[in-house]
Amino acid sequence: MQKQRFPALGDWTEKKTNSFVEEKLVIRNPEELKSKIGKMISEGAQQIQIVTDFDQTISSFLSPATFSLFRMSELSPQDFKNKMQSYYDYYVPIEKDQSIKIEEKNKHMHEWYQKVSEAFHEAKFTKSLSCQILNTSHIYLRYLFEPFFNKCVEEHVPFHIVSGGLDRVINTILASIHEIDTYEEMTLHTNEMIFQDDTLEKMEMLVTATTKAKILETSGIKFRNNTILLGDLPSDFYMTKFLNIPNQVSIGFLAQDHFNQLEEYKKLYDITIIGDPSFLVPLILLSKVMGCQLTEEYTQLFNSQNYDELRELL
Repeated sequence: MQKQRFPALGDWTEKKTNSFVEEKLVIRNPEELKSKIGKMISEGAQQIQIVTDFDQTISSFLSPATFSLFRMSELSPQDFKNKMQSYYDYYVPIEKDQSIKIEEKNKHMHEWYQKVSEAFHEAKFTKSLSCQILNTSHIYLRYLFEPFFNKCVEEHVPFHIVSGGLDRVINTILASIHEIDTYEEMTLHTNEMIFQDDTLEKMEMLVTATTKAKILETSGIKFRNNTILLGDLPSDFYMTKFLNIPNQVSIGFLAQDHFNQLEEYKKLYDITIIGDPSFLVPLILLSKVMGCQLTEEYTQLFNSQNYDELRELL
């Protein structure tokens, strides 16, 4: 029996997708963005690739992170939940503190992940319980992620996910959209749930917010010339910093209640989308590069005045 490239927990039977809500775009440098998009379109489908985070980038801001499913679920052992909550409360502020030097932050992240791995090992989750936890969770895919992903699959666009989440959870979610074991151009760089028979034996903690760039640099992947980069944190912008990619359009998702971070996002991302963003803008951009027609529904959405500035650049 051939080994699965992307093993899942089971079926995501309770798939949920966000509804479309109004979103606001902020473009850092319109002329520069126009030039980048023009280059992408001129080089076409053979030179485009996607690099993206998963938690609260592919999933919505309404969603818990894939790690947090287990911390928040009523199905998880209480002792495990208590430990995970205490780790979360202590380490998340460190992870998000931009004033802490990267070396110091890496040390804290490594410490956090060691403790998390031990907690999972002690809890002895089964595959079936893990799948049940996913299906009773409140994870939502972003509106229009599904057609965006399907378009990437159909057009054989390299799709590189770099996530501090959990591989089996992410695989289960994506497999509800398409048979990902046959998507040869997809790579997933994340933390691994290693099962012995049906029981979670250990966690291979490989990815934190501060290690994503190094992981891609040492991945051995031959990257293309043009990248659409997607993330929801300032640190996600740096995922490709060691790759020497000639042309990149970066899109950052910013929650409305984090509006005070807008200036930081504007310094980094070509496009910042504020609210609980959909995948309309990435889908529009991908369709332009691929030379694909948009549906009437997507065209009507994109004709909203919120997208006036971007429409003028395409």
